[in-house]
Amino acid sequence: MLATRKWIGLTLGMLALIVAFGLLSHWQWQRAQRDRAEAAPVPAAEVFATGVPLATSAYGTTVSSTGVYDAEHQVVVVHGNGTYWVVTPLRTSSGEALPVARASVTSLDDPAVGDVTAGTVTVTGAAQPYEGDPGTASSLPAGQAERLTASGLALPYPAAGGWVAMASQTPAPAVASTPVQPPVSADATASIRLQNASYAVQWLLFAGFVVFFWVRMLRDDLRGTDQRQPRQDAAPVREVY
Repeated sequence: MLATRKWIGLTLGMLALIVAFGLLSHWQWQRAQRDRAEAAPVPAAEVFATGVPLATSAYGTTVSSTGVYDAEHQVVVVHGNGTYWVVTPLRTSSGEALPVARASVTSLDDPAVGDVTAGTVTVTGAAQPYEGDPGTASSLPAGQAERLTASGLALPYPAAGGWVAMASQTPAPAVASTPVQPPVSADATASIRLQNASYAVQWLLFAGFVVFFWVRMLRDDLRGTDQRQPRQDAAPVREVY
């Protein structure tokens, strides 16, 4: 029966509805966990403090800062699987440095490593905590570190209690590069928007109802087919005159 034109159409329609309802549920769940990265950036000075670890509530917050890169104290952080983060301190007008992860590269010879924009730049990105606080000094050659920590950077001047995964820079870098994906997003601490979360659940319930309706129709058709088919084992009716 499932191979009939009617049931092929019903089954394909059911699958299409389930996929559509699943996508709608995922969309509403994403809205429920709306990332602070969508918000307008705030000054980095409002989020970071010198020598103070980044507050958990600020993880993933989009910040912006203006300053001058210090290429002399740039560090390449070895991040496993042949990946390196290029981290350059951004010296602000206050004298404090904000470590900026400018690019993710797969080779120390990548042009992005040496592409340090000269002059004043404005950086926008996601605020991130150090990977260990304060961490230990790096045992790698000078200019490299195992983790992005305060001790690994070993800066000779005051620095923020965290770093920024750069999303954009003005003026733009001369060499296009792969951005560093923020390890910690705002979703980790952002409160869930209950209205959108309820919509996400509702779409899943709709998908479940579609399955229930399909099974119910199948069962009814099977029952109707059984009732229409004559019973082969029934005893013949004898007419008595």
